[in-house]
Amino acid sequence: MAIRITEGEPGLGKISNERFMKWSSVIATMATTVIALTALITVYLTITAWKVQQNTSRPYFVLKESPIVDLNNELSLELKFNNVGVHPAVNLSSETIVFDDRLSGNPIHHDESAIVNEISKDASSSLVMIIPSDEINPKQTNINAQYVVVDLQYDDPILSKSFNQTIYMKWNGVLEGKLQPTVHVRVEEKAKILEYFKKHDIDPKIRS
Repeated sequence: MAIRITEGEPGLGKISNERFMKWSSVIATMATTVIALTALITVYLTITAWKVQQNTSRPYFVLKESPIVDLNNELSLELKFNNVGVHPAVNLSSETIVFDDRLSGNPIHHDESAIVNEISKDASSSLVMIIPSDEINPKQTNINAQYVVVDLQYDDPILSKSFNQTIYMKWNGVLEGKLQPTVHVRVEEKAKILEYFKKHDIDPKIRS
């Protein structure tokens, strides 16, 4: 009996090898892409964490205590700021504006000042605003409430960056001879203050 040997279909093994090589290439490309994306995400998270750390280390000023109001010969407001940040602050400048809460007339006080010395972590700095007696008579039984806006600008010598803070307060004046407290303004009050500034061409962030 004759035995017939049939050869495999020509080129079948070659086609299988080509398909395998293509799939291997696709898988390798996907793996490389995943590694690249992982690296990018790692870099992004690292930069984000670094920026967060910067923001937590930068100098930052808060009111150390409620503003001190003095009604002797002239009305004076003293604000004590404390640097609660990790880094020191240098080149601290301030612009202060005081005006009637009825938003009528010009500001009764508009002044700038600067501090040359470095203000380190937990160090304090005082800012005093003196209102002339011809603007407000401190001996009056009743004094209308006044808005007090303080804009602070300073540098972080470690980060080599500048920062700005604007603080909006309201001194509630004197009522029947009794000194009223100073409070932070509400959101709707801030909107009115900004309109007042726009009307009087005032920008607390711009120094003369």
